[in-house]
Amino acid sequence: MSERTLKQLVGALVVVVAVWAIATLLSGSGGGGQSATGEIAAIFSGVSEATVTEVRMSGPSGDVVLTGGSGAWTVNGLRADSGAVTRFWSVVDGLEMGGLVASNPDNHSRMGVADDGASTLEIDIDGDTRALVVGDQGPRFGTSYVRVPGQDEVYVSQGDLRSHVQRALADWQNRRIVRIDTSAVVRIEIERDGDPYVLVRGDSLWTFEDGAGTNSNTASGVVAELADLIAAGVLSEADSLARAELGGTTLALDANGDVLAEVTIGSGTSERWARAAGDAVIYRLASFRVDRITPTRERMEPGS
Repeated sequence: MSERTLKQLVGALVVVVAVWAIATLLSGSGGGGQSATGEIAAIFSGVSEATVTEVRMSGPSGDVVLTGGSGAWTVNGLRADSGAVTRFWSVVDGLEMGGLVASNPDNHSRMGVADDGASTLEIDIDGDTRALVVGDQGPRFGTSYVRVPGQDEVYVSQGDLRSHVQRALADWQNRRIVRIDTSAVVRIEIERDGDPYVLVRGDSLWTFEDGAGTNSNTASGVVAELADLIAAGVLSEADSLARAELGGTTLALDANGDVLAEVTIGSGTSERWARAAGDAVIYRLASFRVDRITPTRERMEPGS
């Protein structure tokens, strides 16, 4: 074996040992030697979707309040996205508190757990409130630096808690405007920018009320949107877009004349506000969905 080859082998061995040492260091108890004890060790004890009555999260993206109980959560008083809530509780159920990584408050800013700028999590359970400061990502993906408010010790939580606590309100809200069984729809009344028309379902095709043909793709698009209409976001009453005038309406009825869905949209040239009958929430509807759910008569004409 040549001297050059021997040096290469020794160098490779040094690299392997170094990588192994780093991996061993990071895999041990969340990066710290002292296990979590006391208040922070029990912060999530007994916590589940079935036992908690309210969750409050505050951070750079604003304040989020989940209220209710299993299967009936609201977010800031509005309907919550069930998928987002389920994912949150899945993370909480799997959380583990790792080791101590810092006890000097001078390290708080570096880890994102300083009082100014950190996110906070408060959980109401059994008449008590448990609080946690949630900082930056920990030494590995899916970990977070955490500490109890008023205490200097920083630990590593095992579980992607940070990404959920820092989610914006819009990511928690239910953005479904309407969802119906479109097979029951036999009549659709549409008005767009002051021009009304009616579609009726034949054996297999949609026609205008007078029997004239339609653009099958455009007509199918209306039905497809009614099957599950998802908004781009939720608006407040103060939003300028929410104050726009009425621009159109789509009404779907069944064979008995009962209303299955009624969606109104605001005026404008791009995104518009949208509301469903019986729902007080004002939604933001993307322009392409506006054109699909409430198309102009011109777009409904054959060949358009």
